[in-house]
Amino acid sequence: MIQSHNISYCVCVCVSYCVYVCVYEWPQMNVYEAVVPKRRGPLPQVCGMVMCVVCFLLGSVCMSGVPGLGQAAEQALYGLCIGVVLHGACLLVEEATAHFTQRYNGNVIGLLKACVCWQARACVCVLAVACVLRGEALSVGELGSVLIIASCYLLLKTTGVLAPSATEMSEISESQQMNVAHGLAWSFYLGYLKLVLPLLEAAVEKYNVQRRGLSAEGALGGPWASRLHILLPLSASVCAHLEDDDPRVCFHDNLPPMEMDRAGVRKRVFKNSVYSIRDANGQAHYCILESATPLLTLHQMSEEGSAGFGVSERRQQVLLFYRTLRGILEASPDCRNHYRLILLDDTNASEPHFLSTEILKHLRQQEGEEFSMIQPMAHSTLPQQEKGLVVANGTTPPLPNQPMSSTTLMISGLPRTLQSEPEENSEY
Repeated sequence: MIQSHNISYCVCVCVSYCVYVCVYEWPQMNVYEAVVPKRRGPLPQVCGMVMCVVCFLLGSVCMSGVPGLGQAAEQALYGLCIGVVLHGACLLVEEATAHFTQRYNGNVIGLLKACVCWQARACVCVLAVACVLRGEALSVGELGSVLIIASCYLLLKTTGVLAPSATEMSEISESQQMNVAHGLAWSFYLGYLKLVLPLLEAAVEKYNVQRRGLSAEGALGGPWASRLHILLPLSASVCAHLEDDDPRVCFHDNLPPMEMDRAGVRKRVFKNSVYSIRDANGQAHYCILESATPLLTLHQMSEEGSAGFGVSERRQQVLLFYRTLRGILEASPDCRNHYRLILLDDTNASEPHFLSTEILKHLRQQEGEEFSMIQPMAHSTLPQQEKGLVVANGTTPPLPNQPMSSTTLMISGLPRTLQSEPEENSEY
C-alpha cells in the first residue's frame, strides 16, 4: 500500500511538471522559430536528477525491511567510480602508444586532460573521500562486489551500450561549435560579410549617382536600399541564375565593385548584384540580392558519398547555419541594418513565383518597420544639432523641422546626442 502510494505521488509530480512546462515555458513560435532548432537546454539533466531521486526512493521503500541497504549503495558507488577510472585508463593506453607525438606534440598534461575527463577525476576524489570516511578496508566479499560492478560498467562502456546517443553527439557539436554549419557561417562572415556590409551604403550611393546619369529606372530606394538580402533555402539548392527559379526575379545591374587586398591577392574584387522583383501587377521593386554561397558547399557535400552527409543532415546543417549566422550578425555593430536574412522553406514549393513572393513579403515588412520608426518621431522634438556633428556618410543630421529621410533612418544606429540609445526594430 505504501509502495503504490509513493508511485502515485511520483507520477503526479511528473505530470504536474510536464503541464507547467507546456503552459508556462512553451514558447510562442513564429514562422522561423517553428523551423529553426533552438539551443538545447538542461531539461535532460533535470529529468535525470528527478528520475534518480524517484528510483532511489522507490528502492529504499522496496528494501526497507532488508538489512544492508547502505552497504549495497556504497559498493555500487565504489564500483561505478572504479569503472569510470578504468575506462579512462583504457583510453590512455591507446593515445599514449599510438598518438602521443602526432596529436599531443609530446605534451603529457594535454594527454591526461584528453583521456582522463573531469568526471574521472571527480570519481577519484569521491573514492578517496569515501575511503577516508569509511575508516576501514573493504572485506574480500565487498571487494568482489565492487569489482563485479566495475567490470559491468566497463563492459557496457566498451561495447558501446553506454555510448553517446545521436542527440548527445549533436548537443556536444552544437555547444562547442564543431558542426560544419558553424565553420561555414564564421567563414562567410569573416571572409565576406564583415568586409562588404560596412561599405555597402557608399556603394549604393555611388550606384544611384550613376543611375541618375543614365536613367531613373533601377535606382535603389526605400528602407532596404543599403541592405544585402541573403537567400537561405532549406534545400541548399542554390542556382547560378535566380531567374531559373522565378522569372519575376531578374538581374538588373551590378553595384560598383569593392576592391581590397586579401591574403596576398592585390585588389581582390567583391561585387554585389541588383535585382528587380516584379509583383503580380508587374511593378518592379529593386534590391540587392544574392544566395548564401556556403549553402552550395553543403549541397555538394550531400552529393559526395565520401563526405558522409545525407539529405536530412543537410537540412539540419542549413538551419544551424542560419541560426549561427543570424547570431553573429546581430552581435556585429558594423553589419547592423545592412543585411536581411531570408529563410526559404522551398522543400515543397511548387508555386512558380514562390521566390518573388517571399522576397516581396520581406520588402513590405521593412516598409512597415520604417513606418513604425517614423510615426513616433513625427510628434517628438529632436535635440539641437551640435556644432560640427557629422555622421559617417558625410551628411549632417536633420534639423527639427526637416523630415527624416530613408538614409537617415538607415544610420540611426550611430552615436548621436539623444537621451536614450536608438532602438533596433529590424527583425531578422
